[in-house]
Amino acid sequence: MATFSSKSFNSALYQSFRPGYNNNFFKMVYNYHAKHNGHFDTAVDVGTGTGQVAVVLAEKFKQVHGVDASATMLSNAIKKSNVAYHVAKGEDLGVIASSSVDVLTVAQAMHWFHQPTFFSEVKRILKPRGTFAAVGYSFVVFEDHPRATRRIYELGDQPDQLGTLWDNGRLILDNLYKSIDVPLQNVERHYFPSSIKSQFRNAAASADYAPDAEDEASLPPVMTGRVTMKHFRNYIKTWSSYKNYCEKYPSRPDIVDLTIDAILKEENLKEEDEINITWPTVVILGENDA
Repeated sequence: MATFSSKSFNSALYQSFRPGYNNNFFKMVYNYHAKHNGHFDTAVDVGTGTGQVAVVLAEKFKQVHGVDASATMLSNAIKKSNVAYHVAKGEDLGVIASSSVDVLTVAQAMHWFHQPTFFSEVKRILKPRGTFAAVGYSFVVFEDHPRATRRIYELGDQPDQLGTLWDNGRLILDNLYKSIDVPLQNVERHYFPSSIKSQFRNAAASADYAPDAEDEASLPPVMTGRVTMKHFRNYIKTWSSYKNYCEKYPSRPDIVDLTIDAILKEENLKEEDEINITWPTVVILGENDA
């Protein structure tokens, strides 16, 4: 995650335009946790970025710690009286005491970590039967404009566009964490929504997706939005690969603007028009050893 840690990364843009997680995600986490540890005293959000998840957890927990390796990101973190932010890597959570955490979340960040070391820390700081919750999402889907979905996938995937400019770990995320072993008890993996995911597979035929049994279930999406095309343009500019592209090719035309302008023309859309979007998403839940 070197790009996000860079002092030149626009963390204010990230805070303004990165998507959040709707109540369905938090309900899944809280319902799972209530069946296990059940206490709602302390939560930790690892890879917290600008605190989007941490501040929601703060509505449920007495104390929340947001941890991120990037001081740049934390400089624009959302402030709340019961949220404390710490500069630390996911593989070194020494700022958090052992067996002190009821719920640990990691949103759109697990693919950046060295997994064995990270999970060693997860197991150390979680209380017995404490809950681990990870969420990750792949390239965005236009619900009503499949050709636009293909263009965004090509922008992010093709080597002549942004495909080779992602930081290490992106391929793990694109496969929705199927390759990550979670060394905890009672692990659940939820992939959804299946209808949107199928559309995504069709739009991006080269994507490596293998449906699991959970894909066929009718699960409510945890990441949807209705935004203007102007907002969507700014969201794409929060991609780490876009920043890397701009630094590598400063004299080239803006590749995101070229893609969005092509979508506007092809779909007969304007900057102020609103579109429905969904992100194919995985939620992983697990319980620490008793």
